[in-house]
Amino acid sequence: MDSVVVGGVRIAYELAGAGRPVLLLGGTGMPPVAWQACGLVEALARRGFQVVTYAARGVVPSDAPPAPYTVGQLAADAAGLLDALGLRDVAAVGYSLGSFTLESLVRSRPDLVARAVLLAGAGPTTQALVAALAMERELITVAGRIPAAAATFQALCTGLAPNALRDDDEFVRQWREILAVQGQFWTSADGEIGQSAAAGTWVSRTDRLTALRRITVPVLVAAFEHDPLFPPRAGRAAAELLPHGEFVEIPGAAHAGLMTHPEATSRVLVDFLVG
Repeated sequence: MDSVVVGGVRIAYELAGAGRPVLLLGGTGMPPVAWQACGLVEALARRGFQVVTYAARGVVPSDAPPAPYTVGQLAADAAGLLDALGLRDVAAVGYSLGSFTLESLVRSRPDLVARAVLLAGAGPTTQALVAALAMERELITVAGRIPAAAATFQALCTGLAPNALRDDDEFVRQWREILAVQGQFWTSADGEIGQSAAAGTWVSRTDRLTALRRITVPVLVAAFEHDPLFPPRAGRAAAELLPHGEFVEIPGAAHAGLMTHPEATSRVLVDFLVG
C-alpha cells in the first residue's frame, strides 16, 4: 500500500478503479482488505468509481501513535488523506466506527464529502453498545488490552444473527476461525486501546444527535435487522434528524452484515452512491 503522513501519522491507503472518487472508512480494527473481501470495492469499481481504502491509525500498516484517540483525530486523518490525494466532493461510506468518523468528517470538512452512507453506526446510543464499551474499558484497565477470546466472543454475539448463533454451529465455527486472526490487524496495543477510547468518547457526547441537523449533504443511514449495537430503530431516528437523510434496513443480518450479507449490503450502498 502507498502512504501519506498526516499530522505526523503515517496513513496507508490503496486506490482501485477509475472515475468518481469514493472513500471507504472501516470499523474498529478493520483492515482495508475487508472491503475487498466483501466485494464492495469490485462492485463500486464496476460502476465507475475510483475507490479509496485506507488503514485508520492503529491498524496495520498505518502508524499507531500513543492512545487514546478521538473520532476528531480519525476524521482529521481521513481529511488529510483526501487533501494529499487532491480529492474533493467525494462519495463516502463509513461502517461502525467509520460511520462516527464520517459524521465528524462531513461536519468539519464539508468541502470534502458530497454524498455519504452511515452503515451500522448512526443514531441514539443503545444500552447494548454502552455495555459493550464498558466491558472493553474494564478489560483494558485490568489486562492492558482486550483479550482475544473476549474480542471474539463479543464479535460473535453482536455480529451474527440470532438464528445463526443458535442453530448453525458450522457457520459459527467458521467465524470463530476468521475472528481468531483479528488481533493481527492492530499495529500495536495502542491502536486497539486508542480506537476503543475514540468510540467510547464519541457515543457519550450529548450533542451527537443534534449535530446531525448540520449535515446538509444527502445521507443514507443503513442498519442491519438484527444489529444489537445500532438497530434499525436507531438508524431511523438518525435519518429523521438529517436534513437530507434516507433510511434502509438490510434484512437478516446483524452488526457484521457487511461480511455475512455482502451482496445485499453492496447493492444498497452502490445504488445510493450511483443515484
